[in-house]
Amino acid sequence: MPSDNNANGAVIPENGKKNGKDKKKHGKSAGWIIGVIVLILISVTFILPTTVFSTGNSRSINFGSYNGDEISLELAYDNYFYNQLYSLSQTYGMSSQNMMQLYAQAFYQTVFHTALSQLADEASISVSDKMISQGIVNSGLYRDENGAFDLEAYNAASQLDKDALKQQLTDMIPAQVVYQDMTSVKTSNAEYSFVSALNANPRSFQYITVDYDSYPDADAVTYATANQEPFMTKNLSVITVATETEANDLIAAIQNGEKTFEEAATESSTDNYASESGNMGSVLFNDLQNMLSNSEDTATVFAIASGELSAPIQGYSGWMIFRADSEAALADLTDPEVLSDVKRYMSINDSETMNAYVEAKSAEVYAAAVEDFEKAATDNNLTITDVNASSYNPSSSSFINDIAGNDPEGLLYNVASSDAAFQEELFKVADNTVLEPMLTGSSYIIVRPVAPNNVNTNWTSYLDMMYSASMPSLVAQDIESSILSSDTFEDNFINTYISEVMITQ
Repeated sequence: MPSDNNANGAVIPENGKKNGKDKKKHGKSAGWIIGVIVLILISVTFILPTTVFSTGNSRSINFGSYNGDEISLELAYDNYFYNQLYSLSQTYGMSSQNMMQLYAQAFYQTVFHTALSQLADEASISVSDKMISQGIVNSGLYRDENGAFDLEAYNAASQLDKDALKQQLTDMIPAQVVYQDMTSVKTSNAEYSFVSALNANPRSFQYITVDYDSYPDADAVTYATANQEPFMTKNLSVITVATETEANDLIAAIQNGEKTFEEAATESSTDNYASESGNMGSVLFNDLQNMLSNSEDTATVFAIASGELSAPIQGYSGWMIFRADSEAALADLTDPEVLSDVKRYMSINDSETMNAYVEAKSAEVYAAAVEDFEKAATDNNLTITDVNASSYNPSSSSFINDIAGNDPEGLLYNVASSDAAFQEELFKVADNTVLEPMLTGSSYIIVRPVAPNNVNTNWTSYLDMMYSASMPSLVAQDIESSILSSDTFEDNFINTYISEVMITQ
């Protein structure tokens, strides 16, 4: 692990490093920040790095500031940034892969500590000798084999280590007090009532979906007959392996009679067809095309004579050996599944034709649905999706039983969550009002609100419990938001890390 006691690069000493897996990199998400606050502010880290460096020739690296206080890294036992960085490196190890992440975590931990410490100063929170003593006992640095505080071990520690620990406690405790006060706030009955009222007046919905499946079968047959290649079928077997060399070795073994194709597939193939001795059955040209890295290889496979093997072909899951078990033929255009494949293909590859049809069809169905909703669906062989009782939720609150959890297909939720005006209309119009078609993806939905059904009567009690349990996290999110969005927060982390840390490695 890189280290540099002159702070010209990574400033973490190698001594005492524990082995640990690198954490995945994270952005400044709410979950990450909350984790930082909980782990760093509640569980104080005591690392006592004073014996492994000298502060005489150290320099300070400034990564930003908060409300006038610099967020700087310096090799000193009383530098919060350094202590957090050192602690993270001891816990996870430091490498070129995770170094920037650890620096970033230490930086943002220091930002939060600085902000909370400023609040503590404003509130004139002081640290008593009793708090320091309790902090020393709770630090876990001086325990016997039974886990109890060992006074002899504490007395035997160097004065430098004792002073460092007291300094860390003096620095840490006021921020802890502020954080714990803020996150232990009680919720009033009026607030509970307000949140519960957000779930009042729910309503249910029904919607008809018009998508590519509504395209006429006869027109799909005409299209497939005029554009045959994507809808050719061929019976195939396959073996999938990791490397081209392995594929060539298997081909040689099969052709030399050392093993059969079926034996090679069962023994060596890594795909789902291995249990069927490699048999894929009838494969549509367009489906095979989606399995191969080079779409042009599909025609090569379909040109193989029955009983012959292909050369190794690269697919998305490995190198593939195909055996032709039949000649290629046009798919059975009387098969409903084939026709659905044709329509799906058109929706992707001839979207202009398909979208024009679906738009016109949705207008036709809407006109009929205004007169008779159920009959419009039945006459056009379309399904009606029922959405259970839901409440208005324009702000996407997690405390409202909204459409998201009650829409089995998710299409109504997609539109309502992305179109505030439409969501408002859903909850304002009279029951059984049929609304104009709304586009979601490549489909149109025709919606009508109806009287609420399947109302979740347990939701209110569950909400009260969930809201109370979530309060600390909600407050933590507010703390995060206010600190990171503050006009007084100057974040120069990326540029400073690149110029002062990364390029010096």
